[in-house]
Amino acid sequence: MSTENTDESKEPSSPASMTDQEASGEQPENSQTASPEPAPSRQETNPAVIFSLIVLVIGIMVAVYYVNRSEPPTAEEAPQPPETVQAEPEVAPPVHRAVPRPSPQKEAKPSPDSEKPQPTTRKLTHAEFDKLKSLESDAVSNHEAAGEYYRRGDYAKALVHYQKARSGFEQMLPYYRKSLGDEHDTTITIRKNIAAVYNAIGEVYRNQKKYTDALSWLNKALEIRERLLGKDHPETAETYNNIALVYDAKGQYAKALEWYRKDLAISEKTLGSDHPETAKTYNNIGMVYFHQGDHTNALEWFKKALAIHEKGQSDNDPYAAMTYNNIAEVYRLQGDFVLALPEYLKAYRILLNTFGEGNSTTRIVKVNLARAYGKSENATPFGEWLEVSLR
Repeated sequence: MSTENTDESKEPSSPASMTDQEASGEQPENSQTASPEPAPSRQETNPAVIFSLIVLVIGIMVAVYYVNRSEPPTAEEAPQPPETVQAEPEVAPPVHRAVPRPSPQKEAKPSPDSEKPQPTTRKLTHAEFDKLKSLESDAVSNHEAAGEYYRRGDYAKALVHYQKARSGFEQMLPYYRKSLGDEHDTTITIRKNIAAVYNAIGEVYRNQKKYTDALSWLNKALEIRERLLGKDHPETAETYNNIALVYDAKGQYAKALEWYRKDLAISEKTLGSDHPETAKTYNNIGMVYFHQGDHTNALEWFKKALAIHEKGQSDNDPYAAMTYNNIAEVYRLQGDFVLALPEYLKAYRILLNTFGEGNSTTRIVKVNLARAYGKSENATPFGEWLEVSLR
């Protein structure tokens, strides 16, 4: 089938590389002790004097030692503290809606943002866990019910259930963010589910011809998908396609082709030119040309789509049926009913076997077939001809 979440990017904090540089100051030289005075001649010396001189010399040496030890070294001799070189912080990669952070400055006071506590994950309480499981069950159930109503063409009921599913998924998201964090696979999956529901709601509004509402929801889906998946992802291409459908319905064909081209570039790149999803885009581009009255280009794109469908199980492929119908419509408008009838018949047979006679699309193709048959030269009543042709 189709957000509003803003992600803030946090700059990775890399530790500054520290470079220790030892200061190579000269070590303080040991002070020299004072030389004792020359001893008196042996003739004049007695033991008491010699003992006194020895004690004096020892005292002087001890005093000098402690004085040198207690004095602080001079500025030139003092060992310098290690010099630190702070590395520039790594620059965080740009992220949509990122909050710009101020450039770091020396001795700058912390900014208000840095003073706020950073969110941390924590385990859910039993009550929170039970609430989460209940929300999940309801959201999945409503999403499935909405899809069934959508396939039946009951868009009012589909919308009710899609909105309930949306509410459930949106209420689940804070629990997963709290317990697992924004980047956890499960949290990302919930956000993808929200985008898918937005996309589906946009499709419902498109089918209800509420084009303003449709574009609003599709753009919400696109914002999430481009952020989470990128611009080259098939799910992003799906939303491009749905936006193009809205512009085609509004008669803004140039815009429709612009969005279809975006879709096509992704589909051919990621899925290949022979993929059924690519075939849908070929068909839709053909419809734009058909609405513009350019039957030559329309037929070219329809046939490119049909070539892909016929490689697969085209006998029960409703998209193949729609392409057969579209090719037949071109032939009918060109007045070539001989070529139109077989294509209508192929489309009707597939839809009848797939959806039954009561399906709205089946009835439309049958009306087209009957109208073309009425313009042909066949004399057999349409009902008889159809019964025989379907055998």
